[in-house]
Amino acid sequence: MDKENFDTICFSFLVYEFDFDDPKETEKKIKRKLKRSIKEPYDQNRVDYIRSLKNELQKEISKHIKSSYYLMPHGKYAAIEDFNTDKIIEDYTVKYPDITKEKMAGFLNFAIYVYYLR
Repeated sequence: MDKENFDTICFSFLVYEFDFDDPKETEKKIKRKLKRSIKEPYDQNRVDYIRSLKNELQKEISKHIKSSYYLMPHGKYAAIEDFNTDKIIEDYTVKYPDITKEKMAGFLNFAIYVYYLR
């Protein structure tokens, strides 16, 4: 992902948050990291916005071959290219206009790694 800023710090913690996790614990970790790293104030609305994006990406990527963005296997092993990433970026930047295409691409690649490739 790109250099550290509020959004990337949030996403880097939220990507590992699952339904059974306590969101408050993740939020504590984000607050600590923000304080230590970039000295930016915590914005709960922004965290909720990024969490919403993460939840949608997680749900879509976790469908694997049932995802409408899934193309086909590109070899013996799972690969990022198995998904139509350009289309996902296009669709999700429309749905989440406060996230740039560059940032969305970084988030998407990280999400595919966590939810599909691992």
